[in-house]
Amino acid sequence: MRILLFKCSKYLRFAIICFLISSCAASHMIETDLYFGTSKPDGGHVTDTEWNDFIDNHISKVFSDGSTIIDANGYWRDPVTGKLTNEKSHEVICLYKKSKATSRKIDSLRIDYKNMFLQQSVLRVDKKANATF
Repeated sequence: MRILLFKCSKYLRFAIICFLISSCAASHMIETDLYFGTSKPDGGHVTDTEWNDFIDNHISKVFSDGSTIIDANGYWRDPVTGKLTNEKSHEVICLYKKSKATSRKIDSLRIDYKNMFLQQSVLRVDKKANATF
């Protein structure tokens, strides 16, 4: 019985040490999720070519260390018409160390997209994240 308790406490100690080491190794970062709609006011849509150009010329410059882009369908209530709208969307996810300069670049990216493609908004969600690579 005593040997079994010793082994259990040894494994428990090992698990706690592993947990503490992995927790200390994680970087405290910010995860930003951006949601880009593709419907234009004239009834058209942001084309795949336009979107890919925006990735190459804007997104990749702001998130030069990398990002994840997911195609999605978004639903939101149009504040002008009050109508629930469904549109093809793109979600961009990026992790970075907290920085006012990066935050300003992200806001500039949103403004650029809104101006280029006549969008009412680009949703931004920020959250704290512990990340390891």
